[in-house]
Amino acid sequence: MATTIVTQGQGYTIARSDEAHSAVPYRPSGFGGGNKNHGYFDLVDRPELAAFIPEAQRSAGLLRLLQTVNKRGSAFLTCGCECGLVARETVASDEPDRYVGSYIAIAFRQPERNTPDRICDLARSLLSRVTGSAEHHISFELTLVPLLDFFGHGRCCILHVNASGFGHTDQQAWGAFDFACAALATATDQLNALPENAPLFTGQQPLFVRSAQAVPA
Repeated sequence: MATTIVTQGQGYTIARSDEAHSAVPYRPSGFGGGNKNHGYFDLVDRPELAAFIPEAQRSAGLLRLLQTVNKRGSAFLTCGCECGLVARETVASDEPDRYVGSYIAIAFRQPERNTPDRICDLARSLLSRVTGSAEHHISFELTLVPLLDFFGHGRCCILHVNASGFGHTDQQAWGAFDFACAALATATDQLNALPENAPLFTGQQPLFVRSAQAVPA
């Protein structure tokens, strides 16, 4: 699957994938090493059910993000998620040696809104509302991903949000990841508060204002 970078800056990337391989909803499936995809879980207007998603049980920040995106009256829904701790290779002695990586798939509830242009605006608008922290090292990679089908409405585009939190300890990495997810949840609340016909992104807002030194991903 080839991807093209749309825009990139310190601590963030927006990219676009050019191949569609999956559809929503999808069934549970197993992977090598005992890993499992638990399948699509419908949280729309039922955010309290996010507490039963295994991935959300690992992170209070991810739980908050899932609940915020899917709460009653939201314009958005989640199509899937994952998170886990990963060791970094070949890092300088003063750099974090681990990070929590993730993906959270987000789309508009109205199928006709899930076009590449609108999903790209969604990516930019989320990043424009996220601010970094002097305490936490975080980064974001947002990818426009085409789908073969979206709830029977045919081809569309959704957004894969890869939030990462870095640390010198497991606790530090998970804390940074929780902060990143909480920042995305706040950004989602701000988008849901916009007037119905207001543009998500005007082109004037800076993307992801960092208040901490960048950490290479």
